[in-house]
Amino acid sequence: GDQDIDFSPAFEMYMCTRDSTAQFTPDLCSRVTFVNFTVTPSSLQSQCMNALLKSERPDVDRKREDQLKLQGECKVKMRELEEQLLHALSNVEGSILEDVKVIATLEKIKKESSEIQEKLGQTDAIMQEINETSALYDPA
Repeated sequence: GDQDIDFSPAFEMYMCTRDSTAQFTPDLCSRVTFVNFTVTPSSLQSQCMNALLKSERPDVDRKREDQLKLQGECKVKMRELEEQLLHALSNVEGSILEDVKVIATLEKIKKESSEIQEKLGQTDAIMQEINETSALYDPA
């Protein structure tokens, strides 16, 4: 949760699932190593492209990882803002338009969400550049 704890650098954890629909956040994906034994042509191509980028263009690969992490963090922040909004609206006493606290919360959430949307737009543009760079290595 909310506290950092010490751990051994030799610590390893292995997790296994047969659920092919399991979804993981980009933040988690950037911090762990996945071994996917389900091979499809597109997944194999994607894995090979990632390995190639890591070898040939580590700068592009690092930028891609950073952008994926940033996208995940932005999505988490947006969920937190949605929860704050729902909490503020559910605790309204009287009219929403007359509750100064709720209006201030709504304005703060609106400002933060627009900043996050701007960041997401920037990351989308950077990811497009990364995809164009990756396409240079695509033989097809």
